[in-house]
Amino acid sequence: MKVYEVINLGAKELQGICENPKLEAELLLAYCLGMDRIKLIIKREDEVGEEDLARFLELLNMRKSHFPYQYLVKKHYFMGLEFFVDENVLIPRPETEILVEEVLKRLKKGNTLIDIGTGSGAIAVSVVKYFPDCFVYAVDISRKALEVAKYNAKKHNVLDKIVFIESDVFSQVPKNIKFDFIVSNPPYIKRGELETLQEEVKKEPIIALDGGEDGLFFYKKIIEGAPFYLNPEGAICFEMGYDQKEEVTDLLTKSGFKNIEVIKDLSGIDRVVIARYKL
Repeated sequence: MKVYEVINLGAKELQGICENPKLEAELLLAYCLGMDRIKLIIKREDEVGEEDLARFLELLNMRKSHFPYQYLVKKHYFMGLEFFVDENVLIPRPETEILVEEVLKRLKKGNTLIDIGTGSGAIAVSVVKYFPDCFVYAVDISRKALEVAKYNAKKHNVLDKIVFIESDVFSQVPKNIKFDFIVSNPPYIKRGELETLQEEVKKEPIIALDGGEDGLFFYKKIIEGAPFYLNPEGAICFEMGYDQKEEVTDLLTKSGFKNIEVIKDLSGIDRVVIARYKL
């Protein structure tokens, strides 16, 4: 089969699976052939070898079963940077870029930041890539996730600017370290709503999605430990679910946090909350 015939086959098979079947078919085939999409289109009359075709059909079948495209091609773009992703980490969302952007606006030279639940390292790597004059600690309970995050830090030449710690929130973080920013996009889906998620999302690690019965488990845990790890006037920065503004801000207020700011995403949804802690 020729390149264009394989693309047409893939596009037909992906109808109803994704928003742009032809584009995904092109990108999957380009991945299998080890070339970019532009080169693929130029070579549309070339024959596809048997092994490459077999690999494409294998990936196509996985995609038809709602396996995320990003896991198939092992990459995803965030903050203009290419990140390696696999089944051990959550696929970074566009909304999380708002969290990173708001942190970058507030960073000062020499600041120290901790990213709790770092996953692929998207937040930690992006922050230090765009603001090299800071130092970041990246924490995750998953050793496999930390391996992915380390790979991405090395990929973007910031491995020397990030300390990786396998830890359940603050449990393994040294008590003598103080941070100017505690940043987290924690799991915030209510446990009872996990089964209602899109099929693609269900393929992502449950540990990165499950926020407990009320979706607030990790907010409570991070807020409880934050005063012991924040510098005076330090800030806590969270991403939150579309309906969690009142609950998260209430938790912060009751724990002594002040100057609470809420930032909306591009859809007008309350997405990021930033609060400072005054001793």
